[in-house]
Amino acid sequence: MKNYKNNLSRWAGLLGAGMLLAAPFSFTSCKEDISEDAYAIKSMQTMMDCINATDTLTEIKALFDEVRLGRSSNASVLSSVLSARGNYTVFAPSNKAVKLHLQKLTGKEDATLADLTQEQKELIALNCIIDNGSNNAYEIADFPNDGGTFSISNLKDRRLACEQNDQNDYVINGNAVVTQSNVEVSNGMLHVVDHVIAPSTNSVAELVQRADNMRILGHLLKITGWADALAVNTESEEEYELANMSYAGSTRRFVKFDFPYMEKRVVGYTVFAETDDVYKNQWGLPDPVYDEVNEELTNWDAMKDAFKTQLAAALGVDASTISDDYTSPTNPINQFVAYHILDGGMATDEFVHHHNEYGYDYGTDLKNPLKSGYTVNVWDYYTTKGEPRGLLKITQLPDEPPLEGQDGARAFYLNRISSYDNGFDGDYHELSCIANTATNGINIKVEALNGNNDNNALNGFYFPINGVLVNSKEVSDQLGRERLRIDISTMLPEIASNDLRGRSARYFPQGYFSNITNESQGTQIYYLQDGYVSSNGAWKDYQGDEILASGRFDFVLKLPPVPKDGYYELRMGASLNNQRCMVQVYIGEDPLSTTPIGLPIDERETVAMIPGQPWVADTGDEVTDRENDRNLRNQGYMKAPNYFCTDGSKGKTTCRNDSPSSPALRRILETRYFERNKTYYLRFKSAIESDVTQLMLDYFEFVPKNIYNGELPEDIW
Repeated sequence: MKNYKNNLSRWAGLLGAGMLLAAPFSFTSCKEDISEDAYAIKSMQTMMDCINATDTLTEIKALFDEVRLGRSSNASVLSSVLSARGNYTVFAPSNKAVKLHLQKLTGKEDATLADLTQEQKELIALNCIIDNGSNNAYEIADFPNDGGTFSISNLKDRRLACEQNDQNDYVINGNAVVTQSNVEVSNGMLHVVDHVIAPSTNSVAELVQRADNMRILGHLLKITGWADALAVNTESEEEYELANMSYAGSTRRFVKFDFPYMEKRVVGYTVFAETDDVYKNQWGLPDPVYDEVNEELTNWDAMKDAFKTQLAAALGVDASTISDDYTSPTNPINQFVAYHILDGGMATDEFVHHHNEYGYDYGTDLKNPLKSGYTVNVWDYYTTKGEPRGLLKITQLPDEPPLEGQDGARAFYLNRISSYDNGFDGDYHELSCIANTATNGINIKVEALNGNNDNNALNGFYFPINGVLVNSKEVSDQLGRERLRIDISTMLPEIASNDLRGRSARYFPQGYFSNITNESQGTQIYYLQDGYVSSNGAWKDYQGDEILASGRFDFVLKLPPVPKDGYYELRMGASLNNQRCMVQVYIGEDPLSTTPIGLPIDERETVAMIPGQPWVADTGDEVTDRENDRNLRNQGYMKAPNYFCTDGSKGKTTCRNDSPSSPALRRILETRYFERNKTYYLRFKSAIESDVTQLMLDYFEFVPKNIYNGELPEDIW
């Protein structure tokens, strides 16, 4: 393995005498809480001081002197930004790396920076800088080493991937090898790379089509029209940015906190993609024959009958009814492709959110939770594209595979259907799961990338999978029999596309979210994540985040689909306190025509205010505790699940049994018949005249009849 400690003999000369300390020689960053008067030495150089003093970085220096951070004419050039205080991670390409990139872009051996367009210059300069904000800049020890991405986007809003190659070198974005690292400066960390970091500007569909091991799915994206539907949408992104430019850097005061104004709105997608070998091994399709010149699959006609036969078997329909009108939204092949696509561009570390699941200790820093010590399965449900929409479950396993002999500690699976140790004295470890077959679309593993292909598109990511992903009859039946606990964040794809989940607190202008509509003028929407808003260390939010509506709000939320027709009990999670609100909830199939659900809900009340005071802490006697649960249900409430815990307890004190003075509960909204092919909406309207009350949206549960009214009582998890 390479030694990534600072090469002092080289860098000491490059950084200049101002960096030299009394023996022993070392690089240490200046701390704000330590007076510089305590030192008898010159302060540490800035990032630009360091780059200016390095004769092998003159090309990137020239770009930093020219490229501005922002579109306005008075925006600062990057060299000025990198001379200011902050925490920047810079992957500076060497002069040789820049020259090679210029030759590639222009086709000229003697190309210079003057041969580039302004856009090309911006791409080079902005893609190599990460603004870590209040967090420390990335040291080499913080780098992902398995193809995962850095948790913070670069200045072009791109999440950079990193892995270690066979020589144990760290490689950024697939080809930029880190040749010098951990050069510490007063405002960050400098790393030198041997290639310009240039994430693809193609759409996610184009990257799938260009992947040499995904010719079949690439063809399906093309003939169904989904490739066109996933085109890069920079015009709308730029339109939003320009319309909100005056708010850039501003905050909105709410109660006693300042929420940054959301100044960008990236549109992204996530695609799960079978390799050609999966289609061959599971569905018996022949190897693809691909015309490299015309970029076209030439033997689709030879495989489409076998494809239709397998798809029909999975869906429980007659293969002869599947037509060749692939662009029709009702065509099963079109729906098959749509089930592979999610709104919201996500890297793997965004599939699920680790925060306060049972037994997990996030460590000492809420903004940088530990990426180890995972204890139980963590999952989320996502709405897929298409008509009708589908529901896709993504599950991550804990550090140790839950089942003996099973591959995949910490692996991700699609539509994993599991049974758990879910008794009153259980620990919720997985006992069993349904195995994948050729046509059931269940328990499909997300695989590592083929090293020759790039999955980081301009508008999202794609991920290889090891089984055929189909919204089969069995997927519908199995998901339709389990309690669907859906976090509000996964219902709003803009949270994923704009790297917000678990990383921020924001205020959003009206119309920001595609699934929140019909907002009244008085509606204010915020995203809160524990650690980014001051707290007492005892948040009771599922997965540590929430959407907060304030003001004299009135808005409509589009619900995810149910996987199967049937009766469901619809519940809403809430942490009650005296700063909440009274809200009238409505439901309907038309966002403009909804009907009230019961009486207004008062989220300000404590359990002592609920008639009969039915909330009682668990006694340890299951018979007594279930009787207490029934009494609470009779008042329209349930305790919070045992699955997640108050933050201060770090996986020990479950929200089910936390303090009754401000309890985490589930409000039972309504029991009704839901159909999988229909879309349902909830309307939330403030029932009191106040500009400062709060409506908390945390998670929702669709609970099928076999659980809420089954032969066995519903589990506490």
